[in-house]
Amino acid sequence: MLGHFNSIIAMAANAAKQTKLPMAATDSPNLTNDENGPKKTTFQSSKATSVATNCAPRTNLPDLKWLGLYYVIYIGAGTLSFFALRNHIRGKKTNDFIDSLYMSVVTMTTVGYGDLVPHDFLSQLVCTGFITVGMLLFGIVVKLAAKYLVFKQQKVLINALHTARKMGPMEALNEIESIEIDYTKCIISLIAMAVHFVIGIFVLVTVEGMEIEDAVYCACTTMTTVGFGDESFSSEFGRMFGVLWIFTGTSCLGQLFLYVAEVYTDIEAKKLVKWVIASNIIDKIDFEAADNLEKGKVHGAADFILYKLKEMRKIKKEDISCAMKDVGVDDRSVFDVIPAQSSEKK
Repeated sequence: MLGHFNSIIAMAANAAKQTKLPMAATDSPNLTNDENGPKKTTFQSSKATSVATNCAPRTNLPDLKWLGLYYVIYIGAGTLSFFALRNHIRGKKTNDFIDSLYMSVVTMTTVGYGDLVPHDFLSQLVCTGFITVGMLLFGIVVKLAAKYLVFKQQKVLINALHTARKMGPMEALNEIESIEIDYTKCIISLIAMAVHFVIGIFVLVTVEGMEIEDAVYCACTTMTTVGFGDESFSSEFGRMFGVLWIFTGTSCLGQLFLYVAEVYTDIEAKKLVKWVIASNIIDKIDFEAADNLEKGKVHGAADFILYKLKEMRKIKKEDISCAMKDVGVDDRSVFDVIPAQSSEKK
């Protein structure tokens, strides 16, 4: 899994470079920017900028480095423990040290062939602790992967808001629409998986002497970490190869899952950004379209508040009409003037 950790480190370090939209350094994400109006620095904009800066997601590379170190210590401790308990482990054995390292990797990656198993209370107790700690470390890997995906989604959203502030909402929408989802890493990961699969089959056939169908079956159960155990590595060289092959194979599988999740996150982030920017544009366009400047009819803030309350289903049109009649005001409410298109477009 260390290869998987290194890939996450590299992606997190280059996440800012991978974003397609430029990010302003100090502008606040205000979607109603007036390019012809005077630019003012207010307390509210300064506060928004400060909040955006403080809430901006950051990577935590030292955590990943420590996690990699923990896994090295974990494998080393497991190998030494199984080596010390070699007489308490049964199964087909080759070299004591290679078997101990092989059992550590097979247990850590949850392949669990069953060709080497503990057969007394002491060895079972040590193996139980080893499995428990391994699951805890794997949980940290999942957390860091999720953190990376959330970081990237937040980064795209913040960049889009700043771009809308600088270029204007319509231009930002056009820019976002032109962005294509990158499937390159998924394709490369699939190719790497295929190559890794073929190499494993070749060694199983040539070194372990398996038939081609048995080798394919063994490679498939290993790569998916099922590991039934009816077919496994049994020679000294085969287990030396298996330590590296199983380790890198599960890393490739985890990396592929991460890239697939990243593509899905990019698709959902693109939808979210378009919805956030478009919803602000629709409100402004619909409200301005209701103004009749020729007759001097311009809606104010109160009209807009009533309109939004009705959209949110907090009040009904009939309630406002009755209230207007009670005070002797024209019952033609703002709902009749402003086009009821916002909720449909959203």
